[in-house]
Amino acid sequence: MFDLEKLKDNNAIFWIFRFPELRETAAACGWALGVHGSVTHDLDLMAMPWVEEHVTADELAQRLADVADNQHREYFKSKPGEKPNNRIVYTILAGQTYIDMNVIEQGY
Repeated sequence: MFDLEKLKDNNAIFWIFRFPELRETAAACGWALGVHGSVTHDLDLMAMPWVEEHVTADELAQRLADVADNQHREYFKSKPGEKPNNRIVYTILAGQTYIDMNVIEQGY
């Protein structure tokens, strides 16, 4: 059951309105995005290449950082092997909140 009270101190409403723009940016880069997690403290995304001709995950992270109104336009990338299943996490700063974009590196 949806609990509106949980929205008081989190970023869910912010991300509900921002997600379409992030999704469109990813699609223009050849990627698909899916949301997972509670969206309470941050936005957890799963990203996967959707077409043969797609930008790199690094380029996608940079473009999403630009869309997220990030003044510094930067992201942080986990090291290969830090996460299970060869998953890489890009943490994109966005004001008082952030995006964690998860990507499974090719070759898994």
